[in-house]
Amino acid sequence: MPQMHTRAGSERGAVLVQVAIALVGLVAFSAFVIDYGVMWVARRQAQNAADAAAMAGAISLGFVNMEDQDLAREAALDAAAQNLVWGEPPDVAPEDVTFPVCPPGSPGAGTDACIRVDAYRNQARANPLPTFFSRVVGITEQGVRATATAEVLFGDSTDCVKPWAIPDKWLEYRNDQAPPGWGDEDSFERYRQNGNGRGQLLNPADYYEPPNAPGGLYGPNGTGYTRESVGLGGSDYGRLMTIKTGNPHDQVSPGWFQPVVLSCPGAACYRDAIANCDATVIGPGTVLDVEPGNMVGPTRQGMAALIAQDPGASWNTALNGGLGGIQGGCMATGACAVSPRIVAIPVYNPDVFNASTPHGRTDITIVRVLGFFMERMQGNDVVGRIMTYPGTPRGGTSDTPSAAFVVSIALVR
Repeated sequence: MPQMHTRAGSERGAVLVQVAIALVGLVAFSAFVIDYGVMWVARRQAQNAADAAAMAGAISLGFVNMEDQDLAREAALDAAAQNLVWGEPPDVAPEDVTFPVCPPGSPGAGTDACIRVDAYRNQARANPLPTFFSRVVGITEQGVRATATAEVLFGDSTDCVKPWAIPDKWLEYRNDQAPPGWGDEDSFERYRQNGNGRGQLLNPADYYEPPNAPGGLYGPNGTGYTRESVGLGGSDYGRLMTIKTGNPHDQVSPGWFQPVVLSCPGAACYRDAIANCDATVIGPGTVLDVEPGNMVGPTRQGMAALIAQDPGASWNTALNGGLGGIQGGCMATGACAVSPRIVAIPVYNPDVFNASTPHGRTDITIVRVLGFFMERMQGNDVVGRIMTYPGTPRGGTSDTPSAAFVVSIALVR
């Protein structure tokens, strides 16, 4: 009896019961913390993959070809495959890349400028996420999915333009220089500039039609630059242009720019507008005053400060991808999304300017805004490449992509 009482009253093994109970709680807690944590980490990674894919597809639409959905889909699939979800690429099939109408609340709601990507890492796609502690209760896998929609925004007005205005393209009919047609060596000659009959129409005469001209013969762009011509693969894409300071009495030539007043007159403001971002919004219909003087010194100083912001960037004519064949610099390292050397330049109506030049015209009418990659100063001249401008449209967006030169990409869902 004493021996049996001792055994019945013994506490040996009681700790084991408590440990067993604690282990059950610990496993349950670990399943919640670790397996649930795996799911949320993977969910974030899946969203990153979907975001990157949608942005890549939108970049293809905006900067390569708005009509080529197959190319945009390929770009989206490539981007998705490079963004791993818990160590493996997400499952994104071609049918998971669609081109829906832009959703309500987006800047382009109702337009067809959007691309949507759905990314999966789940049981239904045969690439589920693993579990670790949940296996004790029979849960051996889990899954996530993500979706993203990106939109291409087109605009014809923007800020941060540089204080140089260049003439729009025209049809060359008088004193055509080699090679035939509009070129850097030609000048816009439509009205007699001196002598008897000054201001009268010449015969033959060069011809310029502004955008959206009433009764125009050349569509919404007129005879000037188009987004297709300055976009990737276009006839003006990457065109090397040496722009030189002109004055109101010069003949209008493609390479002669007029220094213009943006937010304030004077050499200091002019120089700062080259080196930095002027907040003045410029677009079609803007009338700008011409800055008196040749501004050679301030131009050189402003360009030096601008190039110093991204000295490693350069233009490679062999490259046909990315933002205009640009290599190196802060875009290559990921330190910036867009090089500060990609700038916006206003384009003016050469017909209005030429008709009034003999009278010393001091203001010009802007018809569009182009992108320009600033390569270097060459003596007193600015050398750069024409392209679309990857900036933010100001003053609303455009429903006519062919007439819009300011292109921006945004995630909208």
